[in-house]
Amino acid sequence: MMIPITEAGQVARYGGLFGEMMLKRDGEECEFSPAWLSNHGWMVVPAESMARIPPADIPRIVAALRELGYASCTAVFNEPGYIRALPAFVPTDPPSNMPTCYRVTVDEADFGELNRTLGLFRFILAAEDRSWAISCTEWYNLFAGAESFLEALLGRPIERARQEFMQFASLMARGNSGDPLVQTALRYAVV
Repeated sequence: MMIPITEAGQVARYGGLFGEMMLKRDGEECEFSPAWLSNHGWMVVPAESMARIPPADIPRIVAALRELGYASCTAVFNEPGYIRALPAFVPTDPPSNMPTCYRVTVDEADFGELNRTLGLFRFILAAEDRSWAISCTEWYNLFAGAESFLEALLGRPIERARQEFMQFASLMARGNSGDPLVQTALRYAVV
């Protein structure tokens, strides 16, 4: 069962842990920091998502995480400015008193609940030890970690996943090479 984490110290702790992995510029907190990637030997692969973990991908992702020994992970709300601002004012607040941090069991039910709860927002899903992470945005997800781990999560070779994302980005950009989706595809083409 997905459990909200509401104790302020724990929320700040996860915000800090996950925030270290991300860029700190306004609007880009969903992008991984090149320094973090380099220091940890991580690769990043973008994948089409449309504001959540695609339901068809959940069984594969859950199976891969379980096979690697993960029973739970943590999700943190990550709209622009949120993690960087913890625990100060948040420019994009979640609605009402919605919790912004969750313990998620690695199973299909909890991943479905995660989509229902945070799917309209940017969020980061990661292991507490930060051995992998998925940054979810309104247009794409960024899968980050070691190469073999990413291939298990994606269910295909990294190069093929990157090509599929570039095709999606190009289609959405309608020939505009400066489009943010195309720039994301290019940014992570070799990282």
